[in-house]
Amino acid sequence: METLRIISWNCRIGGFRYKSANVEPLRPDILAVQEVEPIDNVLVFGGVEQPTFRNQIKNPAYPRRSIGLFSYTNARIRAVDETDPQYAFRRFVVNKGFLEFNVAAVWTWATTAKATSYMQAHDGVVRHREWIRERPTVILGDLNMDASYRNSSLPALIDLTDELGLVSAYHTFFGEQFGGETRHTHFHKGHAAAAFHLDYCFVPAAWSPFIRQVTVGDQSAWAKVSDHVPLIVDLAIPPTDD
Repeated sequence: METLRIISWNCRIGGFRYKSANVEPLRPDILAVQEVEPIDNVLVFGGVEQPTFRNQIKNPAYPRRSIGLFSYTNARIRAVDETDPQYAFRRFVVNKGFLEFNVAAVWTWATTAKATSYMQAHDGVVRHREWIRERPTVILGDLNMDASYRNSSLPALIDLTDELGLVSAYHTFFGEQFGGETRHTHFHKGHAAAAFHLDYCFVPAAWSPFIRQVTVGDQSAWAKVSDHVPLIVDLAIPPTDD
């Protein structure tokens, strides 16, 4: 049995080098963080333990914040896009125990054109369909959309993930429909009355029986460091017979 803890969290406008003290105790195997400040020169992160893996490429569109991928365990991770940066759809290959799988860390944002705004996840999935099919793939991040907020393109993304055999860990575990989420991940300007479900973790449908827990952070505990709370997915996957 191989256990995995996968977390996505938007740390909000940088400062992750300090805010990392809030996620380090959670010991994630995979931690995708959006809006991370440049960390090339960071020697020490907040928290007792230091990341065992850290990766970030500065995004020209948002030079002060971009996607970071981290681990706090013995997971072995290799970045795929170092020579061809995918600033909004960062690809990695992960080995942990007998498992080898892909990870795509995502952060979508508004562009100068309505047709392309918040479409980076769609574009990444379409562009990298064959890579996603090569091995089990996890896609996670801040998509900046739910069924009641910038929702026009969400059904199209769900169609793409369905086609590739991926399911939302949150919706699978809780048995909730998209748009019917009872736990929210984003609180606009920190207000509980303006709450949305914007953060997702898609996993292979074959992993669905092995989802042991999905946890959405408590806003009161995270409000001082971000307007997002972490989405935490715990899995226990048995070896296959192959």
